[in-house]
Amino acid sequence: MAGPRIIVLRPQPGATATAQALRGIGHEPLVTPLFAIEPVAWTPADPQAYDALLVGSANVFRHGGPALADLKGLPVYAVGGKTARMASDLGFRVRGQGTGGLTAMLPMLVEDGHLHVLRLAGEDRVDLPASRLAIDTRVVYRSRALPMPDALRDALAEPAIVLLHSARAAQHFGALVDSAGIGRAHIMLALFAPALVDAAGDGWAAVRIASSADDRALLDVVATLCQHGRGPQAETSETE
Repeated sequence: MAGPRIIVLRPQPGATATAQALRGIGHEPLVTPLFAIEPVAWTPADPQAYDALLVGSANVFRHGGPALADLKGLPVYAVGGKTARMASDLGFRVRGQGTGGLTAMLPMLVEDGHLHVLRLAGEDRVDLPASRLAIDTRVVYRSRALPMPDALRDALAEPAIVLLHSARAAQHFGALVDSAGIGRAHIMLALFAPALVDAAGDGWAAVRIASSADDRALLDVVATLCQHGRGPQAETSETE
């Protein structure tokens, strides 16, 4: 019996990277991004007003444009290895790197003696808790939601494993599935982080969460769900 279809919905270029990783372990995924990342016109910041940059996504460096050049004198605190590598490749000095999200980076900034931080972000972003840091935010890119492609609608007629990398993607995917009249009971979700559970909602065949926020852990979830999908159809959601 063939296993469920594996579907990658994240925007490019991340979708291609995830698909390549899946092919490396023997899967042939369907890649149908539900968001397009595009630049936003933003007012350049005065680098003299800040002592550090806080960046949560490599999309900042992909789409920030020429105004980024004036900020290269500021140390970068980046979430994720990809973000840090892209900053370095563009000539920025990476002072701090983390994997637990932006909030987890704040103590590092405080410990290093920073006071005035410029956060470069996307239009859809998390709110940061109050701290001793003065943080200004510039939005430099947006993630534009796309309609459901025909290829995705057709694939969801059969058992499937859908990889979801963000809460917004989970919400958008669930809304598209419901509006198309597609049942959730034969669709399994592989979630990038626990914060996506509430956004995904209920009624799925199974819901599993990566043990850490990286694609390698997400691939482990896919392997588990492939085994799940070859057994009896689940009647209720499972969350781990």
